[in-house]
Amino acid sequence: MITRAQGWKIALAIPGSKEVLWFRKPAVFLHDQFLTKVHDKEEAMTLRVSSMEMRDMMLEVEPELFYITDHYRNFPFVLARLSALTPKTLKEILAGRAAQLAEQADKVAKKKRKMKKPAAKNPVAEKSSARKRRP
Repeated sequence: MITRAQGWKIALAIPGSKEVLWFRKPAVFLHDQFLTKVHDKEEAMTLRVSSMEMRDMMLEVEPELFYITDHYRNFPFVLARLSALTPKTLKEILAGRAAQLAEQADKVAKKKRKMKKPAAKNPVAEKSSARKRRP
């Protein structure tokens, strides 16, 4: 079991994480993406997962730990009960998600760099087009 304060402290200890207001409530973001928050009504941590399939698997495999409310039914989020969470478990969950977000951020950065680079000139093509122009 962990407390709300412990959950918050563990989340903010993830390297690169920061506190952000999200829907006017404090949340933890990493690489400009939602990582987690302490739920304001439930005794739980709200976690974003990689897919609906992953969420459904987590709900099936560990129903004593993970659950959702109707609010999250159509979104890739899961609630983790504070009463069933241990500091170690929360750290492992957040570290796994942090690695996914880092990978996504790297892909986006590479794509942006690729888009910014001007097209390389092809000297062979320039020579052949120059030959064609001569009378």
